[in-house]
Amino acid sequence: MTLGIIFLVIFIALTFEYINGFHDTANSIATIVGTKVLTPRQAIVLAACTNLIGALAGHAVAKTVSSGLVDAQFISPLVIICALVGGIVWNLITWWFGMPSSSTHALVGGICGAAFASAHNNWNAIIWSVEKVKDGKVVMEGVLHKVVLPMVTSPVIGFFGGFIIMGFLYLILRGARPRFVNRFFGKLQIGSAAYMGFAHGLADAQKTMGVITLALVTATAAGSFEQLPSWLGFLKMDKSAAAERCIVEIGLKEASSTELLAAAAKLEAEAVKIKRGEFREAFLTLTAKTYESLGETDASQRAAALAASTHRQAIEREEARILTKVPVIGKMVAAKVNDWDKTLTKEMAAATEAGKRPLAVASKKVDELSPDVPVWIKIICSLTMAAGTAAGGWRIIKTLGHKMVKLQPVHGFAAETTAATLLAVTGSLGMTVSTTHSVTTAIMGVGCAKRFNALKLSLVERILWAWVLTLPAAGVVAYLMVRLFQMFGWIA
Repeated sequence: MTLGIIFLVIFIALTFEYINGFHDTANSIATIVGTKVLTPRQAIVLAACTNLIGALAGHAVAKTVSSGLVDAQFISPLVIICALVGGIVWNLITWWFGMPSSSTHALVGGICGAAFASAHNNWNAIIWSVEKVKDGKVVMEGVLHKVVLPMVTSPVIGFFGGFIIMGFLYLILRGARPRFVNRFFGKLQIGSAAYMGFAHGLADAQKTMGVITLALVTATAAGSFEQLPSWLGFLKMDKSAAAERCIVEIGLKEASSTELLAAAAKLEAEAVKIKRGEFREAFLTLTAKTYESLGETDASQRAAALAASTHRQAIEREEARILTKVPVIGKMVAAKVNDWDKTLTKEMAAATEAGKRPLAVASKKVDELSPDVPVWIKIICSLTMAAGTAAGGWRIIKTLGHKMVKLQPVHGFAAETTAATLLAVTGSLGMTVSTTHSVTTAIMGVGCAKRFNALKLSLVERILWAWVLTLPAAGVVAYLMVRLFQMFGWIA
């Protein structure tokens, strides 16, 4: 794997993010432009700033994209390129026709289609539904729970949420003068639009960040960055090639006690090189469990103490964050610090009961760990998305803000508040919910609260078809791209 391919992955990923700006950030500011509270230029500046804050506030969705959808063994930088191309092609098609399709589902469809082709039509390449232990608790992850179910439920919640909030506002404002309502909610809508931008950054702006992170982790673990110049050191992730080899060695059934001891010692040395973070804690915990299985009590206690110290540092950093103390928003952006000692202890106990090799299960769990997204990736992706919105978002803005239903500031406030809350809550849970689906259905609900025939149903029907086709269409394009690369021998 050459450095040039890695840069190509980053470039194409940023291209996707730029085009994503046509769609998703345009969706997030469509209502405030449609109600004429802000000009497009003002709305874009607001969206860019709030998107950046939201993107920096959390990374649950990025971690889902980087590790929770497909089997990593079938992913390579070239496969990621094919996945991104699948999403880009579908995004451009729907943008040309002004349809607010989901960039989220275009990317997910591309990843799944590319992984399926890379695995030579092996459906096991796609993580459909799987139980995982986080902080000692069993949670359900995979495409079904993180993509498909939210894809079905979020539009329903968005529609009825918008309908209920708008109905409530009609009830309390029935005697108010229209001029007062427009002026009052015109000011409030600036706040709701900022909330929408923040929620979009927390949820939807992170998909491309996850893809870039996945590419860098893959390259680092493969040893592609071992001879990297010092000025490009920011590309390296914590999971080094040496650590990857040690984790695999610990998981091997045929590994001897001597080999396990050597692997544990090397993994501990690799973990100590990492200053802080979840990789350090996970590596040290696996090391401690390996020492313990070999009867090396002193070494086990040493590694466990280092892991516990790392865990305490993570909790202290999280408690020191300012955003987590903000009412309402704090709960949405708060990160749950995984206790790796509890996690691996429970995983290994379950493996023993099932007749499996505990260390093999523990090493697989650690190997699946997805990293935190580096700050430089968050910033560059957020800025790229803002540039895309400035360049081409007006087509989508016209569809949502003008064509689907005529909006006043009070309608925009209701739609934005509904969609933003939905995005913020699901984003904090790591669900890949579409900004498009959330804001579009919220506008539909608001329109129906006004009167049912306020909606232009022919346009709504076209939008719904674009939604239904997004996942399979992007998946097919990515699948064909991988097959083409396989024909030329570029992908095994």
